[in-house]
Amino acid sequence: MAAEMDNLDIDNPALDPELRRIDDTFVRSYYGKDLETLWSKIFDPSFVFMDGSDGRKVERAEFDRTCLAQPPYRNLVHDQVATRIEGDTAVVTARNRYEREIEGKWVAFNTRYVDVFRRVNGEWRCFFATVYKVS
Repeated sequence: MAAEMDNLDIDNPALDPELRRIDDTFVRSYYGKDLETLWSKIFDPSFVFMDGSDGRKVERAEFDRTCLAQPPYRNLVHDQVATRIEGDTAVVTARNRYEREIEGKWVAFNTRYVDVFRRVNGEWRCFFATVYKVS
C-alpha cells in the first residue's frame, strides 16, 4: 500500500513541477479565455472535453464558444489538487472556487475537475477533461 501512495500528490507542488505548471496554466487560460494557449500548449491533438453536468462529449467549436462566452470572474482559488502519475499518464483533480458576475451580481461557484494528461516527447498534454459544479 505504501508504494501505491508514493506517487499520490495532494497540494504538493514538488511531485512534478512541469505537470503542476501545465495544469495551472490550463485553469488560468480557460478562465482567462486564452484559447491560443489552450490549443497550442495544453491540449493534445486528440483532446476530449466531457460536460460534467450531462456526460456528453463537447466538440471543439462548442468548447471554444463556451470558454469565450463566460461572464467575468474574480477571486479564483485553485486548491485541493491531487495528482496521480502512472508512467507517462497522469490524472489531476482539483477544486476551483470563484465568483462570476451574473446579471450585475457576484455569485459564488465551486467546481471540481478531472484532467488526464499523457507525456509525449517529455511534454505533458491534456487529452481528456471534465468539470462539474459542486456545492
